Amino acid sequence: MNRTLKRALAAALVAVSGLGLAAQGVVTLRMIAPWADKELEGFKPVLERFEQLNPGIKVEYRTGKPEDTATILSAQFSVKKTPADIIDTSFSAFIVQEARKGNILDISGAVDIKDYRPGSIDQFVIGRKLYGVTSIGGLDIAEYNAKFYRDNKLPEPKDAKTWEDFLALMDKVRKVPGVKAPIGTGGGVGWTNTTVVQTFINTFGGKAMYNGLLVGSISWESPEVKKLFRERLLPLLQGKYFGEPEENAAVTQNMWAGKYGLFFGGTTDSLKFPSPAGDYSVCLLPGQKAISMWTDFWFIPAYTEHPKEALKLMKFLATEGQAIQVKGGGRIATYTKVPLSNYPAAEQKILKIIGSVAVNPDIDDIIGGKFQTVMWDQLKLLWADPTADTLDSVLAEMQAASVETLKGSAK
Repeated sequence: MNRTLKRALAAALVAVSGLGLAAQGVVTLRMIAPWADKELEGFKPVLERFEQLNPGIKVEYRTGKPEDTATILSAQFSVKKTPADIIDTSFSAFIVQEARKGNILDISGAVDIKDYRPGSIDQFVIGRKLYGVTSIGGLDIAEYNAKFYRDNKLPEPKDAKTWEDFLALMDKVRKVPGVKAPIGTGGGVGWTNTTVVQTFINTFGGKAMYNGLLVGSISWESPEVKKLFRERLLPLLQGKYFGEPEENAAVTQNMWAGKYGLFFGGTTDSLKFPSPAGDYSVCLLPGQKAISMWTDFWFIPAYTEHPKEALKLMKFLATEGQAIQVKGGGRIATYTKVPLSNYPAAEQKILKIIGSVAVNPDIDDIIGGKFQTVMWDQLKLLWADPTADTLDSVLAEMQAASVETLKGSAK
C-alpha cells in the first residue's frame, strides 16, 4: 500500500471517528484555569467525577495564568469570540467589567446564593442578574506554630481575650531567645501587608467600613479610617512588632522555626507544615467579627457555543466539585453545604477556630486594576517609614487609585 493511500485512509478514519462522536452527542467543553502540578492533581478528581456523571460531555483542560487569560480574553471578546467555554480566574473585577460590556453569560438560577458564605458571591450580582460564582479559596489570617508557644510556656494567640492581652503576649514573644520580631513581614509582592490591613479593618473597623472601602462609599482618607491606622497599626510598626521584610517562603519558614511568633498569611500555608500534625494553628484577633477570603471565580463567556453544557459544569464545580476539591487540603469551600468531614484535619481545625464569622472578599482583588498595585506599593512604604506624614501620603495615594479604578470599572 503506497503512502498516499495510507494517508487517505488515516484521514478517513479520523473523519469517521469525529462523526461518531458527533452522532453520539458528545460535547467537548474547553476550560482554562490556573492550576498546574500538585494543584492540578487535586483538581483532576473533580473533572473525572463530572465526566462520570455526564458521559455526553468531555472537558478539555488548559492551564492559564489569570493575567495572561485576561489579556487573551480582551482581544477575543472584541471580535465576539472566546478561547474557552468556562474559565477560572482570581480577577473578580475583570468578570464584573466584562459582564457590564455584555461579554459574560448571565447564569442566574444556576446556583442559590444563600448556599454560599455571606459576601463571597455578591459582587457578581449586577442588575439582579448573576454573572459568576466562587470557587474554593483561602482565608487571610494570623497563623503560627503552636509548638513554639508550648515550648516557651506561653498561651497561644487564639486564647487572647482582649487586644491588650494580645499585645502583652507579643511582648513576651519578643523576649524569647532567637526571635527576630513578634510578627513576620512578607517581602516581594505586597499582598502580605494587605492581609494585615484587611485583618485590622475587619477587627477594628467592622463590616460597614470594610464594605464602604470596597465600593468607594468611604474614603481611605476619612477620619474613621485614619484613626484606625493611627491608633492600631502605626504603633505596632513604630514599636518594631513587625520584622524586616523577607520573601514569603522565607518568612513562613522562619515563623515555623520560631523566629517569629506569628505571620499574617493564608490558610493554604497549612500544606507547607503537615508534620507534626496539629502544630499548625491560626487565630482571629480579639474582637474580630469578619475575615477576608480570597477565592478563584468561575464564569462563562457569552460567546460559548455550548451554554447549556457549560452551565451544567459550572453548577457542578460550584457545589459538589468544591466538596471533592477540599479533600486535597489547603483550601476552604465557599459552598456552605460541604461537610466538615470532607476536610483534612488541619482545615477542620481552622474552621472550628473561625466559627461562623462573616466573610469579606479581598479588597485589593475585588477593586483590582491600578488600585491593587498602588495599595501593595504604598503599604511597603508605610512599613519602611511608619510616620504620621507617610501614613497620610499613603492613604491619599490609595484613595486616588481607588477612585480612578472604581470609576473605570463602572463604565
